[in-house]
Amino acid sequence: MERIVRSLTSTFGVIATLATVVMMVAITIDVFCRTLYQKSVPGILEISETALVAAVFLGMSYTGATNSHIQIDLLTERLPARVRQVVVTIAWTFTSAFLVWATYATTTRAMKSTAEGEIRMGLVNWPIYPARWIIAIGFAAMLVVAIVNVIRTARGQEVLGFASPEQLADAPVRPFELTEEAEEARSRAAAGGSTTETEDDR
Repeated sequence: MERIVRSLTSTFGVIATLATVVMMVAITIDVFCRTLYQKSVPGILEISETALVAAVFLGMSYTGATNSHIQIDLLTERLPARVRQVVVTIAWTFTSAFLVWATYATTTRAMKSTAEGEIRMGLVNWPIYPARWIIAIGFAAMLVVAIVNVIRTARGQEVLGFASPEQLADAPVRPFELTEEAEEARSRAAAGGSTTETEDDR
């Protein structure tokens, strides 16, 4: 299951990256045309907007699966490991609940938009419903990541994004995601470093 999640989110991450490149190229072309010909290229704005939606919402699940999201751990870093584990589990549970609602709401809106053939009026008539489906898919993928993290943290494992406690021991201190096993690995690494320094001093 987790292998499938990582593969899926990696694919979405690649698509999000490509969408960012498309957005950059489109904006660059538009800037050149404005500078040289004093007019915009029809459809460039709409392409950029759709690419931005793909970059944000398809990249969201990849960020969650690689544990790259922004974290504030001023409180949790002072908590015991067991308490931190409970806090992390509760946090991801609430995140899952929100994502269930967000996935349902955006999917319903995307279905309605598709049925109505919703378009945006501008230099070109641009369909809106593909972007709405991208949003719904992005929330659904992030929901899967959140559910996996709930299961992992409830079992006392680290969240998705770290393969082993040894990697955590070498990583920057991020207590919000550490387990007791990871802390032991960090302590062993620190103890080994201290021994090496003592031998060198001799």
